[in-house]
Amino acid sequence: MKPRIGLLGGTFDPIHMGHLQIAELAQRLCVLQEVRFIPAAVPPHKNSQVIASFNDRATMIQLALAGCPDFKLSTVEASLPVPSYTIDTLKYFHDQAMVATDFFFLMGADAFLDIVSWKSYRQVLQAAHFVVVDRPGAASCQVKKLIARLGYMPEDSSGKWCHLTFQKYIFFPSSSIVDISSSLIRQKIKADISIEGLVPPATLEYIYAHDLYR
Repeated sequence: MKPRIGLLGGTFDPIHMGHLQIAELAQRLCVLQEVRFIPAAVPPHKNSQVIASFNDRATMIQLALAGCPDFKLSTVEASLPVPSYTIDTLKYFHDQAMVATDFFFLMGADAFLDIVSWKSYRQVLQAAHFVVVDRPGAASCQVKKLIARLGYMPEDSSGKWCHLTFQKYIFFPSSSIVDISSSLIRQKIKADISIEGLVPPATLEYIYAHDLYR
C-alpha cells in the first residue's frame, strides 16, 4: 500500500482549531500516516491583505502541533517561486517522494468553490486526491455540483467521488467543522475580544506575547 500523506495548505494567519479539525477528520477518513501543514509564503489570492510574517505564521503552527506527532510543519513554500501556487507545491512533494505516494490535499468547502480560479487547476486535481470539509453555513449543494462539473462521479454514500479518467478521488464527508475563520480571529483581537478556545493555547500565548493583529 502506498504511503498516504495529507497536505493542508493555507495562509494560517493565524492557525486555529478549525484547521486542526480538518486535519483530524481527514486523517481518520483517509487513514493518513501524517498531515503536513504548509503555510503560504506569498498567497496569490491575498496580495493586498496585510498578514503576519511567514516566520510568525510558521512558528504559530509549530506551537499548535506540539504533542501531535502525526501533524508536521512544512516550510517548503518559503523556498519555492512566489506567489505560492498549489501546483508548484504538489510537484515539489511528488519530486521529493522516495516512493510512489498518494497525496491528499485538505481544504475547506468555501475555498474549494474557488478552485477553478487556481493556476493549472486541472493539473492540481490530477496530482492529488482532495478532502473537502464542510462547515456550518457553507453551500454543500454548490460544492457537490462543482465536483460533478469537474468530472467526478459519486462512488458511495459516504461522500467519496471518483474521476474515472485520472483515477483521483474527492472526499466530501457529511461531517462539518466549527465555524471559525482567521479573519474573525484577527477582528476579535483588534477589538480586544477574547479568542480563547478558537486557537491552540500555545498559539494564543504567542499572539499576545508578540502583539500580533492589533
